[in-house]
Amino acid sequence: MRRGGRSAAAVLATLLLLLLSAAALPAAAADEPITLADDPFEITDPIAAPPGEVELAAVGSYTRALRGRVRGTAGVDSELEIGVAPRLSLRMGQIGAYGNLEVRRRLGFAVQGQGADIGAGGDTASDSVQQSYWGGATRFGVLYQLTEERGAMPTIGVLGRGRVIYGPGRPAYETDLVALFGKTFTPTGKLPAGLNLNLGWVARIDPLPGERANRFFVNASVGQALTRDTALVATYAREQQERDQRDFSLVQVGLRQRLPGGRTVLGLAVGFGTNQDSPRYEVAFAVQRLFGAGGR
Repeated sequence: MRRGGRSAAAVLATLLLLLLSAAALPAAAADEPITLADDPFEITDPIAAPPGEVELAAVGSYTRALRGRVRGTAGVDSELEIGVAPRLSLRMGQIGAYGNLEVRRRLGFAVQGQGADIGAGGDTASDSVQQSYWGGATRFGVLYQLTEERGAMPTIGVLGRGRVIYGPGRPAYETDLVALFGKTFTPTGKLPAGLNLNLGWVARIDPLPGERANRFFVNASVGQALTRDTALVATYAREQQERDQRDFSLVQVGLRQRLPGGRTVLGLAVGFGTNQDSPRYEVAFAVQRLFGAGGR
């Protein structure tokens, strides 16, 4: 865990320095309706941050497993996006979680069967040895926006990431590649609605026995602007799990609210699992803050 702690501290220090350097830049005016797909939902917007814009996001969550002595997991996920060139942005993030790490599916294999609940439902060979664990992940990614939305053409982006995951077991490594699609519909005289789709493929480097070397995920979202600053969002997330459990499957609903000034967005999502190897429920809250001269 000491190695993981150093990684987390380094990422947080980098985030702080970049945030302070961006704070002096003027923020863009909120002249467009709120972005419909983004934190705290299990969906990624395909639009890259414009050059000179920085976005800092933090998501807190509580996840409850279906079974097991250890059922709850508290997590914090932070990410910094930096626009570095037209249609190109960098993304750096850090996840930390405590509890039944298996319900945080991207941290699950860090447990390696050492007493925490095995499977998102909380099964284990011996309930008497179930414990709570700390775990985390550090990630770095690049988002490239391939197209602008015009007519019937959706916005299309590609996101590539590398991730190191640590916890009670040995550190492990993953890469993923995600195709991002977004389409907005604005009927005459009405507020916009939007559809978003993420299709991803995850590759695990040096998997342990019984772990999948590759797995897929698909996240789909529909959003409806209620006002220019408020959006109602529903998302479905499905992902193969690391071992032989049924796919992680979660339905989310919630709201995104942009505050006066247009630089800060709050989000609240409530999700429910659809099978025994998914969480019973999850509650997530997000804060996003924009800096810089760019606008979306």
